Amino acid sequence: MIARAGDVFVSEHEFLERYELLPGFGRQARGQAEARKLEVLYSIIAEKLLAADAAARGLDTDAVIQLALRETRKLLARDALYKHEVIAKAAVSGKELSQGIALALIELSIRYIYFDREEDAGFVRSQMRRIEDFRSLRIDSSFHALRDTATLVWGEADPAVESAAYHLKQNEISPVVRAGTGFYVLTVSGVHRSPGYASLASDVLRDRVMTILRRRKEKARLEEFAPGVLRGKTGFAAPVPLNRLISALESVFAQEPRDSVVYLTPARASAVDSICAASLGDTLAVAGSRVWTVGDVVDRLAREGFGVQRTALGSIPVRLNTELKGLVQRELMGEEALRRSLDTTADVRREVEIWRQSFLAAVDRDAIAGGTNASDAEVWATLKWRDSSVTVPQVQLRELRTTTFNQMQSAMEDLGGGASMEDVVRKWSADPAARETGGLSPWFPVTDRPPIGEIAFRLRPGERYGPLDLPGGPVYFELTGKKSAPLEGDTSLARRFLQAREETLQMKAKRAVTLRLASIAKEKGVDVYADRLKALKVTPIPMMTFRILGFGGKMLAVPFVTPELDWLEVDISKGNTVP
Repeated sequence: MIARAGDVFVSEHEFLERYELLPGFGRQARGQAEARKLEVLYSIIAEKLLAADAAARGLDTDAVIQLALRETRKLLARDALYKHEVIAKAAVSGKELSQGIALALIELSIRYIYFDREEDAGFVRSQMRRIEDFRSLRIDSSFHALRDTATLVWGEADPAVESAAYHLKQNEISPVVRAGTGFYVLTVSGVHRSPGYASLASDVLRDRVMTILRRRKEKARLEEFAPGVLRGKTGFAAPVPLNRLISALESVFAQEPRDSVVYLTPARASAVDSICAASLGDTLAVAGSRVWTVGDVVDRLAREGFGVQRTALGSIPVRLNTELKGLVQRELMGEEALRRSLDTTADVRREVEIWRQSFLAAVDRDAIAGGTNASDAEVWATLKWRDSSVTVPQVQLRELRTTTFNQMQSAMEDLGGGASMEDVVRKWSADPAARETGGLSPWFPVTDRPPIGEIAFRLRPGERYGPLDLPGGPVYFELTGKKSAPLEGDTSLARRFLQAREETLQMKAKRAVTLRLASIAKEKGVDVYADRLKALKVTPIPMMTFRILGFGGKMLAVPFVTPELDWLEVDISKGNTVP
C-alpha cells in the first residue's frame, strides 16, 4: 500500500495501472516524475474520499450508479469467462512450440486450384493421379475454379491450407482442403529457408511463434465453446425494424459524396433518428433479458464509430447484421458469466471496486456542484474581472450600524413605532458620519462590500434587510436606489452575462468540491507512504489504453483520474465553510 484515504487504501498495483495506462500532461519531463506521481496519487486519494462521502449520503443506491456497476461487472465477468474457458484451455505445449519454430523457419512455394463448391473440387481431385495431372488437367469453366501460385509463410495463411501444405512432400498432391469460404487442391513446388523468421533473434522468434500458436488455439477453443453456451439462449434481431434502420443508414450515408469512409457521426445519427422517428422505441434486438430499441442501437453505433467505405454502401446490411450478432452474443456471454458468479472472483471484485469508487466520486462531485448557485452580484463580479470596462450595477443604501445587538433592538423598536429610517440612524448609529448624513451611502457597485452589495442587489427600493452580524457590529439597511445594467437592450452584454454566470457556477462548484474534500480529509485522515511511492518506477510515456475484452468489445483499461489537488491547500480550521 502506498496511501490511505480514511478506511480505504491505495495499492501499488492500482496506482501503477492508473498512472501508466492513462494520459497525463508533463510526464515526458523525467525531472518532474516524482511531482507527477504525487499529483496522481493525491487525485486518487481525493476520489476515494469523495466515494466514501457519496456512500455515506446514500448516493450509492442511485439507479444510474447501480446500472453502471452492473454493466461493468458484466463486462469484467465476461472477460473472466473468456480467460477461464478459452485462454486457460488453449495452452501451447513445449512440443507444439518446438514444432512451430521448426515450421516457421521453412517457406514453401505452392501451386493451388481454388473452387467455390466442394463437389467440383472433389471431382477434379479424383482425376489427378500424378503431379503432371495437376499441371496439365484442363478444368471446365463451369467449375468456377482458379489456378494460381503463392509463397506460403508459416503463420500468415489459413491454418487448414498451411497444415496441408507442410504435411506434403514436394510435388505431392493434397486432398481437398476446406478453408474460409472455399476449397483448395494444392501441391508444394519448392522448399526454402524463411528469410523473415530466420533473421529474428531466438527469443523474438520464440515469442512470435508462441503468439501465433496461442491465437490459433484460442480461436479453435472459442469455436468449440461458444456454440454450447449459446445453444438454447434467446437472441435475435427483429427484421422489420432492422430493415428500416438499414434503409435509413443507406439514405443518410449516400448523401455524403466526399468521404472515402463514411462514419455514423452524431450529426448523421441525428438524421437517422429523424428518418426512424416513428420506430425509435421499437425493439430491434433481444439477448436474454436485455432489449435494445432502434434508438439504442443508433446511439451505440455512433459511439463505436460505425462506418463503411463510400464505394461499398451496399455492405451496410451485412455490416449491421454482424454488429448486432456480436452485440447479442456478447450480452449472452456476459449473462452466462454472471450466472457462473465470475463477478465474485477476487480479481473481478478488485477491478469493479475501483470502477465503483470512480462512479461514486463523480456522483458526489455532481451532487456537491448541484447545491451551488450564483447570485447576479457574483456574476457581475466575474464579468468585471474578465473585462474592467464593464459597468457593474450600483446601489445606494440608508444604513444603520450599532455597537451592540441591544442597541440595534432599541433602534428596531423605534422603527416599529413609526420613526423614519433616517431619524433612527441619526439617533442610534455608531458611526458619527452616518449620523450626520442620516446613513445615506454613496452609490457603490454591487460587487463591493460583500455580502451587503449582493443582498441589496436583490432588493427593491424601499425594502429593508437585517440585521446582519458583521465585523464592527450589527448592520440594518434600506435600499434607496438601484442602477441596473441594460441587459435587455444589449444582446452582446446579455450573452457575456450568461457566459459569466456559467463560469461563476463552475468556479463555485469547484470551490465547493475543494472545501468538501478538505473537510472529509480532515475528518477521516489521509496518509501517503512517501518512501514506497518513491520506490515505484514509472515510465514517462502518457498513453490512452483500452482493454480488449474476451468475446469482443473493449473498455478503458482503468477509470480516468480527475485532477484534484486544490483541497491540499485548504485549512478548514481557518474559517473555510463546507457546503
